[in-house]
Amino acid sequence: MTQPDASQAEKNTAKAAKPLRVAVTGGSGRIGRHVVKCLMARGHAVLNLDRMQPPEPVAKLHYVDLTRRELVQPLFEQVDAVCHLGEIPGIHGAWGPEQVYAHNTQAGSVVLQTAADLKLPRVIYTSTCQVYGCFGDPPVPPVCLPFDETHPLRPQNAYALSKVANEGYAQFLARHQKMSIALFRLPAVWDFKEDEALPENIRHWLQHSPKEVLDLAAYLHSEDAALAFALAVERPHPGCEAYHFSAKEVCSGAPLRERLEKYNPDYPQIGADWPAYASPLLCAKAKAHFGWEPAHNLLDVYRRKFGKEPHE
Repeated sequence: MTQPDASQAEKNTAKAAKPLRVAVTGGSGRIGRHVVKCLMARGHAVLNLDRMQPPEPVAKLHYVDLTRRELVQPLFEQVDAVCHLGEIPGIHGAWGPEQVYAHNTQAGSVVLQTAADLKLPRVIYTSTCQVYGCFGDPPVPPVCLPFDETHPLRPQNAYALSKVANEGYAQFLARHQKMSIALFRLPAVWDFKEDEALPENIRHWLQHSPKEVLDLAAYLHSEDAALAFALAVERPHPGCEAYHFSAKEVCSGAPLRERLEKYNPDYPQIGADWPAYASPLLCAKAKAHFGWEPAHNLLDVYRRKFGKEPHE
């Protein structure tokens, strides 16, 4: 990949026209700490609400159980906006499915309701592409390819169900309490650096892609995810809207259409005019509403390092 261009790099650290006070729940997590850094680089004051220390503390940590409103509200009273990332991030961990669902829906409803009652002008809720059913475990075929945020929600596990429930709560609050809420449906979020060797696991994945296409081979770089949170906080849109975010191309060692036709024959076909590696997650709404575009793309890293397409 060529280095992210100057205009994109400037976007990452551009000072906001109006500095805000932002609470980031889960700000010590893998994605959350990038969100904290990006917000602070753009001039915002950040409170990190979490129950673990970040590897490199940037914002002040407030140790908080997000399921307890009496702990959450005093901190929310100090801010203008909330980025909510503080939920259990999947079903493959120490928590049972019923615990994942119960914790996520309780934390999500406390965060959303508290923000609504305090009349905070902007909330970002971190959802997942697993709400569609064709991401995560177990997957089912999508209804169409490519697709935007209007694709039907068909969750297949307790984690995805918890996100659908919280999205519904957010939509309810947006309607009845006139909130501005952005629902971020994220694919896998990865870290990689353009000025270092391509990680061996990713190089192997590109050169020897498994047969079936998992999660539609879509992903997002952590810095692009962080910028999305910052831009959405700075440029609120009325009501409750869902958004896609994806790198411009998939992580695949062969054109996506070819792999789907051969190894996922029950999936809908992508048109012959669809670019070989283009992500099937359509992100036009994020660009239209707050000017977001991805800067990082694994296939560009591969092309620069090896001088060829992954399938050659």
